[in-house]
Amino acid sequence: MFTWFSHLTGPWPWLIGLVGVAIALVVLWICLTVLLLPLLALIQRLLAPAENSTSISDDQYLIGTLTLSVAPDHTGEVMIAGGGRARQTYPAKLWTADGPALKRGEQVVVVDVTHGVAYVERFTATTPFHP
Repeated sequence: MFTWFSHLTGPWPWLIGLVGVAIALVVLWICLTVLLLPLLALIQRLLAPAENSTSISDDQYLIGTLTLSVAPDHTGEVMIAGGGRARQTYPAKLWTADGPALKRGEQVVVVDVTHGVAYVERFTATTPFHP
């Protein structure tokens, strides 16, 4: 197969062989890249978390204001401004299922945010900031 340059003498056969091997390696690298990069991108997409987490750690309780009232059987809305965040609104539910209803405009403590829903309780000066 490589006899077409066998009549050459000196370093030319070795040089042509090395160039051929280098070209073959580059072509192999390009083929593997074209095949493996989409596969790796697919694996990364499948293994990446499905949504961004908006959960708040225990030491990051936030104060918010209700924009819609909250009752044990009713979901309201809370607006959070501050705490290093931009102004955000979340659907709001009571932290305790049997807690008293909270009216629009009341200040609340956001105890937890799970799956995009803020769980709140009435803010008082004695509201504990621990779980």
